[in-house]
Amino acid sequence: MPASIKIVAVIYIFILAGIVVLADVRQTQYLFTFIRNLPFGDKIGHFCLMGMFSLLVNLALSAKTVRLWKLNYLLGSLIVLAVATLEEFSQMFVRGRTFDAGDLLADFAGIFIFGEIARFMYRKFSQVKPYQR
Repeated sequence: MPASIKIVAVIYIFILAGIVVLADVRQTQYLFTFIRNLPFGDKIGHFCLMGMFSLLVNLALSAKTVRLWKLNYLLGSLIVLAVATLEEFSQMFVRGRTFDAGDLLADFAGIFIFGEIARFMYRKFSQVKPYQR
């Protein structure tokens, strides 16, 4: 994958970290008002934020897989899954934040679906085209 994907992934990680920090210090109430007004807006937000995180990390890692329990998993998806799980559980220890299993489920769905999109994109766009006469 081109270096530009890695740069975009790093920028996205910093943006995502900034959102988490703002949420931890309770400074997102104005930033995400429109999302809270949508039905299931919070869940859609989790799905999209973690999904895009998974997509970018998997592309940056060239859709590398690891074999666990006789199945191949995307390494990027496993990394994002661990980060998302830790972040959601950490909310139990942050005043003003609450753990929500629904948020975690939305995170997992986004990670899986966008990870598979990354796998498809990598296979489709990294194939060497045969020379045609």
